[in-house]
Amino acid sequence: MDKETFFSMPPTKRVQEVNKLLQEHDQKKLSKLLGIPSSTFSKYMREGDYLYHKADKRYYPFVRSEKERISNSDTDYSDETTFIKNNVDALKKVIQHFEEHGLLLLDKRIHSKEAKFVNKSIRMNSDIYEDFSGFCEEYYPHLKTQDVIAQTLIDAMNKYKPESKREQ
Repeated sequence: MDKETFFSMPPTKRVQEVNKLLQEHDQKKLSKLLGIPSSTFSKYMREGDYLYHKADKRYYPFVRSEKERISNSDTDYSDETTFIKNNVDALKKVIQHFEEHGLLLLDKRIHSKEAKFVNKSIRMNSDIYEDFSGFCEEYYPHLKTQDVIAQTLIDAMNKYKPESKREQ
């Protein structure tokens, strides 16, 4: 951990990281390693109501009352849980979209750095092409039509290849 990371971390994450480092170093040595004064180190470590316990050589959350201690243990959220709570509406939309439309995963060959691209002209029934373009715009607007076509060709090759020639 460096000085910039230390200052930019949320208090919960900072305490977790510092507690790991305190297994090998004391507070003064750790503040020197980070290149900050020990008073500044202590000030930042107290953010979020954390206190240092000398006997355990680690930081703990400060609890003001028994009621708060019980509620704190019930609401001890990790960074992931906080992220989920902050983005629950967006996540619901993603899940709803997946349930309604399915998920199109592109084969890694489509965007391979070694891939060579060529232009090809093909004759196609205009009604089918219009339906396909509408399909792409409605369900996969974030993808290029050429990528969906490439994935469709790969899917067709896999689906219609004779059983004896399919990869196991």
